[in-house]
Amino acid sequence: MPRKKVTEPAKAKWPDVEAGNWKGEFAKSPSGSIGQHVQPGPPQMSVEFTYLIGGAVVISPSKIEWPAVVSFWVRTPMTPEKVEAGFIFRSENMPSFNLGLEVTRPQFTEIMWLFREKMLNNFHFTVVAGSDNHWPITAWGASFEL
Repeated sequence: MPRKKVTEPAKAKWPDVEAGNWKGEFAKSPSGSIGQHVQPGPPQMSVEFTYLIGGAVVISPSKIEWPAVVSFWVRTPMTPEKVEAGFIFRSENMPSFNLGLEVTRPQFTEIMWLFREKMLNNFHFTVVAGSDNHWPITAWGASFEL
């Protein structure tokens, strides 16, 4: 009996990532991690890491809705210097986006409190032209109601 030909799963066909103003809504409260890691040297350096990751739906400027994973990262001394508020990239085999948003330590504390109090729901971000599956985010914000 002949063997079946093994084929690779089909890759999703993606439209181009649109530059412009996007909107989003968090699906639920994110989960997070915090810790310390010694980076190899020379010289060796102890570096902290703190981040939150959560699910969301993002809406492109042309009103297409996509599932997304949103992460909030606190910069560390070893974070490469970039002039962007974050970035967006596409998942390789799944029709979803990944957003990485950079925050300051005080913003991170406020974001955690707002999520804990279930007050943070909607957000927005501005995407500019990018390349190699990396589109910079030049601005982002979120809304809450007291």
